[in-house]
Amino acid sequence: MIRHLVMFKLREFSTPEEKKKAAETVRSELCAMKKKIPEIQEFEVGINFTVDDAAYDLVINSSFSSKEDLKAYQVHPDHQAFILFNKKYSAKKVVLDYEY
Repeated sequence: MIRHLVMFKLREFSTPEEKKKAAETVRSELCAMKKKIPEIQEFEVGINFTVDDAAYDLVINSSFSSKEDLKAYQVHPDHQAFILFNKKYSAKKVVLDYEY
């Protein structure tokens, strides 16, 4: 199995409420992807509640049966559409993939 973790740091927003709404919008879009991409085995999206400059705002914790399935997910049109959508919300991301 392959674990795929992605953390997003959202861009700056005028108010904490706007940032929270943005995080919920991104989470909603991510959760919709799970239903569209058959290679996804597990898919969990979390919104951070800790206030800290080092903290990221959202995390994806997902798993795939193989490296090939992860690659299929990465090039899937719905994943590519999410990447374009997310450019207006996220300023930075980090990714970690490993076998378990």
